[in-house]
Formats: sequence, C-alpha cells, structure tokens
Amino acid sequence: MIRFSVIRPWRLVSRRMSTSHCANVNKLRELFSSGLAAVKPKSLFEGYYDTSSEVHESFNHDHKRYHVIGFGKAVLGMAVQVEKLLGRRLCSGCISIPLGTSERFAGDVDFSLSPNTVIEVIECAHNNLPDERSLMAARKMKQIAHNMTSEDILCVLVSGGGSALLCLPKAPVTLTEKLQIVKLLSTSGASIDELNYVRIALSDVKGGQLALLAKNACRIYSYVISDIVGDPIALIASGPTVVPKGIDVNEKAKDILMKHRLWDKLPNAAIHIIEQPRDNENKHGSNNNELFLLGSNAVAVCSIAQRAQSEGLKCIVLSKQLEGNVAELCAMYVELVAILYNFKKGLMSDTLLSDKLNPILIKFKCTHAETDEFIRKVIDWKMEPLLIVGAGEPTVCVSGSGKGGRNQELALRFSYGVQELENVPDSVCFLSAGTDGIDGPTDAAGAIGGAFVANDYHERFQQDGKSFIENNDSYSFYEALNGGLYFVKTGHTGTNVMDLHLLLIDS
Repeated sequence: MIRFSVIRPWRLVSRRMSTSHCANVNKLRELFSSGLAAVKPKSLFEGYYDTSSEVHESFNHDHKRYHVIGFGKAVLGMAVQVEKLLGRRLCSGCISIPLGTSERFAGDVDFSLSPNTVIEVIECAHNNLPDERSLMAARKMKQIAHNMTSEDILCVLVSGGGSALLCLPKAPVTLTEKLQIVKLLSTSGASIDELNYVRIALSDVKGGQLALLAKNACRIYSYVISDIVGDPIALIASGPTVVPKGIDVNEKAKDILMKHRLWDKLPNAAIHIIEQPRDNENKHGSNNNELFLLGSNAVAVCSIAQRAQSEGLKCIVLSKQLEGNVAELCAMYVELVAILYNFKKGLMSDTLLSDKLNPILIKFKCTHAETDEFIRKVIDWKMEPLLIVGAGEPTVCVSGSGKGGRNQELALRFSYGVQELENVPDSVCFLSAGTDGIDGPTDAAGAIGGAFVANDYHERFQQDGKSFIENNDSYSFYEALNGGLYFVKTGHTGTNVMDLHLLLIDS
C-alpha cells in the first residue's frame, strides 16, 4: 500500500531559467518528493502490517516481553510505529540513529516517540562515519540481545546507514583502523556490497552475530528497509541478524581487499582477524529468527510512476539495479538521451531504434522482457514527453580533493555530456538524489542536471565547469550557481532506499 504524505513545497527556481526549464525542474522535484513519501517508515510499516499476516502475527505474542533494538537512517520512524503497536508490552529498547535526527524531526508525530518511552535513543555517526557513540550503542544492544530468555521477544529494526550506527570492531582492531580501511575501500570505488563484506569480517556484531547473542529469545523478528541493489538481506546494515549462508566471509573480504589492491595497506590486526577461520557457531543460524523486508527502492519507483501517470505524463521504469562508476553510468544516460531524442524527432526508424537501444539497455541491466517493453513504449509514445525512472547506487572513484557526492557528480557529468550532443535541446532535465537526503559529506541530497545547467555556469563565469568534475568538486560547482539553484536539498528524510534518477525528455 502506497501512501502520500504532505511534502513542503520546493523553492521556486530562478527567473533566469526559461519557463519550460522551470516547469521541468519543479516537476522532477515534485515526483522525487512523491517517491520519498512512499518510503517513509510510517507508510512502509502500516502498508506491510495491513497486508502481511506474518508481520501482524509477530506483534501478537501477548504473554511475552518485547524489546526493541535498531540502527539506521529510517529507524526512528520505525521505532515510533513499533511502540504504537506494542504499547505496554514493550519493556526496553535502544536505537542508534544519525546525529541531528531528533532535532530534524522535532514536532513530527511520525518521528516522535512517546514522552515516557522505554526506548533509549543514541545519536551518532556524523557524516555516516562510526564514532565512540556508535561503539556505545553497539555494546548496549549487544547486552540487550545477550539478556534474552524464552519469555522475551527481540524486535530488530534495520535500515540503510546501520553499518556506521552499529559499529563494534573485533579486537584488537581499533575504530580508527576500521575507519581507515572503509575509507580506502570507498575512495577506491568499492560497491556497498564489498564494503559490507569487509565490515562483517572485522565486526563483533555484524554478519548474524547479534542474532546469535539472542539465541535464548523466544523469537527474533527483524524488520528491514533495503538500501542495497537487489535487496540482499544479509548485507543491509551488514546483516547483524543474518548469518551469511554458503559464503566464507573472511575469504570474501580478503578477495575484495586484494581486488582493490589494499591488502598490503591493512594494519596487522586486521590481517590477523581476516586470516583467522570463523567460529563454527557463526556458520549456523538460529531457528528462532525471522526477517521481513518492509520496503525497497521498488516502492519509491512505483510511487513515482503512478504519480506521473496520474498527471498524464508517460513514464518508463528503466532499472532498479543501477550500479557502477558514475562516469560510466553518465555516459550510458547521455547515449540514451541521444537515441530517444533522435527517434522522437524522426531521425531514426523503429528498427534502428531497437538496434540502438538493445545494447544500451543491457548495460542498464534490463532483462530481455524489460528491454522489449521499454522499446515498445518508446515507439507507442513517440510524440509524448517521456519520464525515465532509474534507481540504484553507483560509486565514485575519488582522485580529486573537492567536495561532493555521487548524485551531484552524476548530475554535473550529465550536464556537460548532453551539452555536447547534436540535435538535443537544452530542455532535457535530469535529477539524481539520495532518498536519505545525504549525498556524500554535504547537506545536499543531489542535484539537477541538463545542458541548461552547464550553459548557466558559462553565462555567469565565462568558462566551463569541467574542472569541477576532474577534482570531484561537484558541490562547489552547484553552490556557485546562485547559491545552489540546482541543488536538491531535503535534509535528513528519515528513510533510505538508495538513489533515484529521473530523466525528463520533451517531445
């Protein structure tokens, strides 16, 4: 069930933009907001609770004591819903959420625990980096799990960002050492899957170890909101309640570090931990453990498509599994724009369209069925404006010293990519933003892209801004344009289902 909440109106864009640009930019902002509304914790929890008998049953052990622990960017809102469902049956709890979350949502009933709540709230992990308070939160949750008995039920709330919010390195690895390892992986372009395998190998609570501590509980119920492509439950927040099956985590972590040429840069303590065989107990799951996937980017994409279609805008879902380096992904988007616009202007036959689109859609990880449907819709809607929706989580290889994030860099690269195309007007508009409201170490969720963005920069400063791309400094580029005219800023959204890409092509 998809529910729409009221989103504050976006700031109107500059008068320097043409009327069509202004309308297109504001339309994409509104559609992005509708996607966010659908994946708010209340919407996801209520929808799943109303339609899933298994989730409903998990809250109906009337003669047991309930306890809740949680970690992630969506966990405050999730905890509010659990508290309402359990009432006085909830005996204790502890959640770890990003720094500033409580202040950000002060007065919002969907993010406000009761005045006499039994849930301890720990805010930590500034800029999504674990800190001493993350360690404190992990130790407290570890103790709650360890104290479970056959009279207790443990509810575990999990969402994206949980890896930083529940951090307890395996001794003798220190927090500083683990942070350096994760930073090296991130700047090398490692995927979130790869990051989490290494995190699990070096953790005392991840990779199912938290659930193993609660093995004496009557039941363990995990409620999960996915922030990883393909929704691999074992890797979301590094899977504290999921024991990886059929995978030697330490061996996998070593392979990843070798792939990115980082093995020789590890501290001796980390090498020792990874080369040790894992305990046999960790290879077996607990039979009292059940998980529910409450939401993913599929919900946000569906909401955007429904909203667009209800307003008469033709919408095609491209992919919900976008990964890879933003430079390569940008080139794919630019090529897609060139193909679609040339077809819409009668410069390409139906047959040539199919020949051109097939290989590019394969790169976007579309199946044969999805490719056929995409091409059919493009042909059917040749004379209509098209909205293309993508979702996923690409990566950035950082070589410069600038400030930015993958969404801002993708939008900036797209702006200069489409500027160089022939026969494509500068009205083509692109939005790339993170559903958590945070793109890299910045206060932006993402940015708007299009040739009009690159042209605006040239008009103001009499030069192009490609050097900002080379220096990974997309934030400075966008900040220079009328104080952030083309930023997408939402603040912390209280949820996280990766990134959304919206591409609007006029007829």
